[in-house]
Amino acid sequence: MYKTILVGVDGSDTASRAAEVAAELASATGAALHIVTAVDEKAAAATDLPPGMHPLSPGERAEAIARQVAESLSYQGTVEASPAPGKPADALVHVAKEIGADLIVVGNRRVQGISRLLGSVATDVAHHAPCDVYIVKTV
Repeated sequence: MYKTILVGVDGSDTASRAAEVAAELASATGAALHIVTAVDEKAAAATDLPPGMHPLSPGERAEAIARQVAESLSYQGTVEASPAPGKPADALVHVAKEIGADLIVVGNRRVQGISRLLGSVATDVAHHAPCDVYIVKTV
């Protein structure tokens, strides 16, 4: 069935729930799980750090989020966690093509109400994905 499952995370509860579902699907199918956080290179680094500590770059923050989510899951199979450049939907579609993902899992944050007319990550991924898309109902 599925050999490679990709899930996008951003540190939100919605994304964490999507990652849990992706891990359950990967476990049930024996698929490898790829956890990706999009990197906004224009984001400012934190400046209120203790003396002697350097601020994390946007890429380092994204990688830390992806790894933290990977470590929080009870999935025992193959897990990759990494940052990906670009806006979230674009990054997920790009990585899915790059790794040959069979399934992309995303949360449904902002898929209701007026914002669904304006677009959301889940909607954009569903329209452009090279594979199946599973939208996790999180609200």
